[in-house]
Amino acid sequence: MQCEWLGERVATVDVTRAITNVIHGKEDAGWGPNAVFRFPKQGGTGAIWKGVAALLPADKQLYKATVTSINKDAKQVVLADGQVIQYDSLISSMPLDVTLSWLGKAEWAAGLQYSSTHIIGIGVRGSCPHGSKCWLYFPEDNCPYYRATVFSNYAAANCPAADAQLPTLCLADGSSAADSSSSSSGGPYWSLMFEVSESSFKPVAQQPVQLGGTAGTWPAVVAETLQGAMATQLLQPSDQIVSIFHRRLQHGYPTPSLGRDAVLAQALPWLQQAGIWSRGRFGSHKYEVANQDHSMMLGVEAADNILLGIKELTLAHPDIVNAQKNTSMRYTNSSRQKQQQ
Repeated sequence: MQCEWLGERVATVDVTRAITNVIHGKEDAGWGPNAVFRFPKQGGTGAIWKGVAALLPADKQLYKATVTSINKDAKQVVLADGQVIQYDSLISSMPLDVTLSWLGKAEWAAGLQYSSTHIIGIGVRGSCPHGSKCWLYFPEDNCPYYRATVFSNYAAANCPAADAQLPTLCLADGSSAADSSSSSSGGPYWSLMFEVSESSFKPVAQQPVQLGGTAGTWPAVVAETLQGAMATQLLQPSDQIVSIFHRRLQHGYPTPSLGRDAVLAQALPWLQQAGIWSRGRFGSHKYEVANQDHSMMLGVEAADNILLGIKELTLAHPDIVNAQKNTSMRYTNSSRQKQQQ
């Protein structure tokens, strides 16, 4: 990988402080640029974008419509149902490698590397044994995931209420619970979210595997994640699993590879000359400005650039935007109405 992105995404390590904390067994919760963050009480991160969408006219929004092609010369987007959408300027968050391949630039697309991601969620009966921990990284080779998040610590609503009656699907070791066929029982509950990377350099086992009890059949990576969670002491073999989730994202992380910047320097201006602003996590393929807040501002600044000619800061200067702290006022319907008056 190239090194330009490091200063924006990797927190500087205070070696003396880190060693001291290890020796004294001290938990350091204030380390890194995202040591403090906001999270919705209800609805997960999706609630943020549903709230943003509610500020916009409903008749200008269309979901669950698959784009099958773009005609950059005619300035048309074609949907799977045959609908053709005419545009003057297009802001596209589709993966840049896909867009370039569609438009005959396969050689540029080949220069953009990425990894796929498997998201595995595990709901557990009992009290969380991991204190206030949020996310943890695992370089060990005894688990398939690189990161685990104690998702129940983010918001109480991320788990069912303690009086919710749920059956035990299986135990953490994948075996059947002694009372798995009996009636459901209550909580409390807590949860873990695991992230597993996949690429041509790191294949992931996806053949179906039958878990015990009523857990059913899942990709092998789910069973391996449960085994890894026990190996890394996140779970105990007898922990009761009440829910399992798995989803594979083809485009998970844009890799800041050695040839990335050379491709972007050609591809993004070429698309923009054709009236296409390719922006977002995979639209602009810049890992250092690929989080949700970055992606939001990439869209805002693209719109400002199209309408007002204002230069885009986030895309061109990650070092500036990542050094800033957002202290702006909350944007609501009432504030929008005041701006329109």
